[in-house]
Amino acid sequence: MQNKLSIGEMAKLRGITVDTLRHYDKIGLLKPYYIDPDTGYRFYSISQYEVLGTIKELRRVGFSLGEIKEFLTNRNVKKSVQLLEQSMYNIQEKIKELQYIHHTLKNRLENIEYFTSSYENADILIKHFEEREYIQLTRPFSWEDTENIHFGFLELENMIGGIIPVLASNKFGDFIDKEYFDEIRQSSEFIHNISTFQSTLFILVQEEECNQPTKKLEEGLFACTYYGGLVRKKMLPQLKKLLDYCDTHEYIIIGDAIRVMQIDVSLTNHFEEAYYEIQIPIRENVK
Repeated sequence: MQNKLSIGEMAKLRGITVDTLRHYDKIGLLKPYYIDPDTGYRFYSISQYEVLGTIKELRRVGFSLGEIKEFLTNRNVKKSVQLLEQSMYNIQEKIKELQYIHHTLKNRLENIEYFTSSYENADILIKHFEEREYIQLTRPFSWEDTENIHFGFLELENMIGGIIPVLASNKFGDFIDKEYFDEIRQSSEFIHNISTFQSTLFILVQEEECNQPTKKLEEGLFACTYYGGLVRKKMLPQLKKLLDYCDTHEYIIIGDAIRVMQIDVSLTNHFEEAYYEIQIPIRENVK
């Protein structure tokens, strides 16, 4: 055999590693043209250069090694066209998935920017929200049952099957029943015994395809504030402050409070940087 190329020379010519060529040999994808019986050294023919190029291109367009092996075995035009058409379909599906991920991350970044900038000059705001759709777990959770609350959020996450629901986590939250409001209003600082307090968990599903029954948060005005940290006792002073604000400004509270996780611990190791927003649906008192 003339013009024998060593494994290193072939790898260098095609810009791949020697280990890759050895792996291709092992799985029967591209065998050396000649193996020296005395030394065991592998040698390749320049004619295999194009075959190796085909393998590289097929890998780039998403073929698995098994699919490439099938492509190179007993080829004919009809079979090759079918495999290429399937590859085109797979690429289109991957593009859709990446576009969804890009859209989700873009919205996430915009939400973080909007959330952090909106509270630069005040810690209580009146915001208008469009109608929001959500899935809710029907069973309530005690405020002190942190472990089961985490399991509840995981259950909601699995129900929508989102691609990256954690990084898009301004969707998770819970309802704080308005029956607790009077007790919170009357507390001097915060309520120490919250073991009897319960809430129901939800996840917003505005853009996700969902086969679960959904409910709706009506469009309207919400009195809003925020707090940092993950514990309920940090929430209560801010919730009391928000209720006092509504009373002072004569806003009529028309529903349960909503606590939405705006920045969670997937983005920070510092619990104080994990922010919840409290939203109370209101209407103005028209006299």
